[in-house]
Amino acid sequence: MSNKKINIGINILRMWMAFEVILLHRCSWKGYDGFFFQFLKRCELFSVPVFMILAFYFSGKAIVDKHENIKDRLIRIIIPQIGWAIICWTIHLFEDIVLAHKLQHNFMDLIIAILTGSRANVNPSTWFQMVLLLLTLIYFVIFKLFKKETAWIITYLTFIFALLVQMNGQYYYFFTNTTNELENTIGRIFEIMPFAATGLFFYHIDIINLLKKKRYLYFGIFLCLFIIGFYIPFPTFEGFFAGLYTIYMGICLFIIFALLPLEDVSDNTRNIILNITKYTLGIYCAHRLVYGILDVIYEILHISIGSFEKCVILYIACYIMSFIMSKLYMKKLVE
Repeated sequence: MSNKKINIGINILRMWMAFEVILLHRCSWKGYDGFFFQFLKRCELFSVPVFMILAFYFSGKAIVDKHENIKDRLIRIIIPQIGWAIICWTIHLFEDIVLAHKLQHNFMDLIIAILTGSRANVNPSTWFQMVLLLLTLIYFVIFKLFKKETAWIITYLTFIFALLVQMNGQYYYFFTNTTNELENTIGRIFEIMPFAATGLFFYHIDIINLLKKKRYLYFGIFLCLFIIGFYIPFPTFEGFFAGLYTIYMGICLFIIFALLPLEDVSDNTRNIILNITKYTLGIYCAHRLVYGILDVIYEILHISIGSFEKCVILYIACYIMSFIMSKLYMKKLVE
């Protein structure tokens, strides 16, 4: 795809949400007051919803219309899942031998990390990749086995069914039982399924081009809806990303940024944005590992800085690491 045809607003959103993921996992927010920091803190909750909506919006060609090879899509998910599990497990094993002088990671940790992505002592953030893989397969099978009209009805029903499961207290047990990776993955599937269905629906109706016909009207409407959602408390379900609120806010952010009139930005600006966002996967997968490395460096050098500043440094470090890896024949792990 030509750079001119790429939606720059969506790429800015991806860049921002990758930073929100880091903030979600690593910022304590202690001592950070004021609207700017409180805004970023509140938006942590919308990072995964936005990423899942985007993932299935762009997967529609492969899942729904079969215009792209589903194998290519699955390989793009599987390789980082396996690769980062091996990288993180190997580094943690090295730490056990050299620093702790005691083995705290075994081969079963690696296997579980590959199969679920949520092994706490390896790289638990890659649950996202496994759930993305499973939901991609589920919806691909639905659209493969049924006529499109029936497949869409089933897709809408999965949206409703997942919300009903979230309303059940048993769902929270699955989600919080982090000692059982299988049950945790089941909980995550029901948590994420509504975002996947939303992304596919947006692909189906070609929502960006549809709303661009009256761009500024819809931009204003969804900006107002986002502001309302930001200041007026919505009822929420148990779990980090469960419930209608995160769907509502994720949709607002998706549409607001998709409708930004950025087609005429300079080539230099466009290239800078695209050069950062193409490593979003690497930043996401590496951030827990790099954070641990940076913490060791801070301790050795006796550096004391705030958690927000650490998150900024972490984002930059993960980008640099992803860039270097892409030049060392590991592009499929970071792009």
